[in-house]
Formats: sequence, structure tokens, C-alpha cells
Amino acid sequence: MMISDNWGDALLPILRSIFNKHLKPMKDFVPVIYDVENSKKAQEFTLGVGSMGLMDEWEASGRQVSYETVYRGYKATWTHKKYSKGLEIERELLEDALYPEVKSRTRTLADSLYYTRQYHAARPFNECLSFIGPDGVPLASDSHPLGPYNATTWSNYGTSLKLNAENVEIIRNRMKEWTDDKGNMLLINPDTLIVPKALRKAALVVADTDKEPDTAENNVNIWKGSVNVIEWDFLTNPNLWILADMNRLKRFMKWFDRRKGILEKDREHFDTEIAKYKIVSRFSYGHEDASFAYFAVQ
Repeated sequence: MMISDNWGDALLPILRSIFNKHLKPMKDFVPVIYDVENSKKAQEFTLGVGSMGLMDEWEASGRQVSYETVYRGYKATWTHKKYSKGLEIERELLEDALYPEVKSRTRTLADSLYYTRQYHAARPFNECLSFIGPDGVPLASDSHPLGPYNATTWSNYGTSLKLNAENVEIIRNRMKEWTDDKGNMLLINPDTLIVPKALRKAALVVADTDKEPDTAENNVNIWKGSVNVIEWDFLTNPNLWILADMNRLKRFMKWFDRRKGILEKDREHFDTEIAKYKIVSRFSYGHEDASFAYFAVQ
């Protein structure tokens, strides 16, 4: 590399290429778990909407169209937080042709961005017993209210539930009992097991074996082919497993990108002969509604 007075600027596209190439093969769970949107505001707001009952039979006389009050749901506020990390490259690294170190430092910076986003993506699940949602209770709770105008509670959390076919069936049936604020069934489709690496084998036994596991009978495994498995290395509780309706999960888990992390460079390095590069990212995340998954602890 020819080293000129603007060597820091000349190095930027090379570092960006290394940075992006290193990130490309890494599994990004943000778009897997969340409905991802770009934001142009300091905050985003979403407002849940209640439900309606069945349609009324048309009447031949009187008011023919039946109108029903739809109550407001919970308001969710999404406040973006800012995260950053910097990298310094000394001119001597280029003069002495220490290119592998330059690459290594750049890849380490890319790792920082990747792990930061993955850590936060998994945080509502890792902190499910304390991550408060718009309804005022944690994501995993046995006392979720049906809505602001209906204090009846429902549960999406249970303990002493080993990950096996029997308990998956039990939890599926519990989820099928969930209703909206008007008492209508939600038509939940529990189709995905989300598990930490420690429970990968148990999840695959449920999802992929031909015969019903853990029984002496030779019954067909009714779960084979009807449930997917997501192994998520960023789940920190080895005993927590989640049965989810992925359609509802992608509807109610929200991620807003205000500023995506791209490699940027400072403006001056004449006196220090050290070029500084940074990544800055702003985002927010969370859930609008918890009725997309059941959280079970062994």
C-alpha cells in the first residue's frame, strides 16, 4: 500500500470490506425473532387494539348494521439507545506491513457490533421474568391481564416442565385456551421450539423422531414434522425452553433501527498519526403483546 498523507481515508474502504465480509456469514437472529423496522424518530409508539365478537345476524327492520366498541390496547413506547465502539490504527502498522493485525482489529470491531445486537435481541427472553411489557407485567408471567378494560388474567409461564413430547402437548393445549379481551379464542398455532444449546437434543427428539419418545409404546410421534426448532446460542438459561407461534412472534416482537452500525472514520490524524474508526448504532426493541409464546423451565 502506498502511504500518503490521507492514508486513513484511503484505508477506510478496505476496512469496510473486511468488516462487512466478516459479518456476512454470522447468523443474525434479529430478523428471525423480530419484526424489524427503520425509524426516523427519537421514539416510536405503538398502540394495541382490542377485538370484536362475532358478527350479528342481519335484521330486516331497524338498524341493520351492528356496531361494537373496540377498546384501546396497551400503548408501547420504544426509546432508542445508543451504542458505540472505536478502533485505532497506527501508521506504523501500514509502514511495517502488519496487515494481518489491521485485519484482526477490524474483525474484532465487527464482532463487537454483532454480539451487541445479538445480546440485546436475546435479552427479553433471558430476562423474561423481569422484562416488563406494555401490560405492566414481565414477558413471562402467570398474571397477564387480557387488556386495559379486562382484568382477567392468563399465564404463559410454567416451571418443572421437562422438555419432552408430553409437556410440549400439555403446553400446546394451554396456549390453545388463550383468548382475546372479548373472550374469543386466539387460534394460536404453536409451531416452533426456541431452545438454548443445552436443550438442542431434547428439542430435536421431540421434533424429528418417528416414534413417540420416552414411552414404552410404539406410538407414532405426532409432533414429527409439525414443529420447528430454533437453537439460540444467546439464550443463557440452559433450562428455559419456549414454545412459540412464529406468526404471532414476528407480529408482536418489535425492533426499530434508528442508526445502523457502519464503519466511520474521524476527520484528523495529522498530529498523532493514528487513524480512528468507529461504529455507532441506535436501536430499540421489545414486545407489544406476550401472547406469542409459552415460557417453560425444567
